[in-house]
Amino acid sequence: MTVNVERYCTRVTCDDGLSMAVDVYHPEQAASELPTTILCHGFKGFRTWGMFPHIAKRLAQTGRAVVLFDYSHNGTDTVDDEFTRLDLFEKQTVSRHVEDLGSVLSAIEEDEDMRSACSMDPTGIFAVGHSMGGGIAMMRAASDLRLAGLACLNGVSYFDRIPDEAKSELETDGYVSIPNSRTGQIMRLGSPFFDDVSSIDLEAVADEVAVPTLILQGEDDSVVLPPEGVALADWIPGNVYFTVPGGDHTFGAKHPWAGWTDPLLLVVEQLDAFLPANES
Repeated sequence: MTVNVERYCTRVTCDDGLSMAVDVYHPEQAASELPTTILCHGFKGFRTWGMFPHIAKRLAQTGRAVVLFDYSHNGTDTVDDEFTRLDLFEKQTVSRHVEDLGSVLSAIEEDEDMRSACSMDPTGIFAVGHSMGGGIAMMRAASDLRLAGLACLNGVSYFDRIPDEAKSELETDGYVSIPNSRTGQIMRLGSPFFDDVSSIDLEAVADEVAVPTLILQGEDDSVVLPPEGVALADWIPGNVYFTVPGGDHTFGAKHPWAGWTDPLLLVVEQLDAFLPANES
């Protein structure tokens, strides 16, 4: 039987007044509250990028509320294909992204309209993070008891991924210029990002993760190399590690969406088996 999935769109306000676009995918009709999963995008990602809405729909069809969001300082927000707040992108930090995930968790707890409309269970939430989002979800899971599980999709083992030779502007101008080949935009990443990540030890963070964890690593990922997935598996206690044959950084997915690939279908299959669901 095909399950119809609806998308509920809202905004979550942060403590400093900035807000984040949030989409919740959920079955059209649910007999009871649904387990909730939050999907965290990576660097230069956004909630509507290629595979994310399609993953959310597939997971919602089998009995979940799946939350996608743009970070307050990173994401396309109201425009699906172009970064409209490059000023915020320049000021982003990983620590702020972790705070943003906390704000989404708080909204799930406190926004009765969203919970009611999407039949969301505000307890026992799982976080799924792609690339940088994997590290962000891991940091939140290590310190926030509201998260009951974690999945990393080609999750990073370190955050500063800009080569030293590309940082010539950092000392003189206080930022690094990063071209976005998809949009043609030049995106500045400011010194606060690098100051922030220099103090983050993901190995130490991983040792504090005490929730069920799934690690999915593409065997052909040239961005987050397979040894990083192996490192996460070594660091996080009691995890389940799975190599995705033929999987590149996005498991073959494109933006705009160009259809399912075998590696991406395998990723969804593994997530579907791992994440709590309510099929009633």
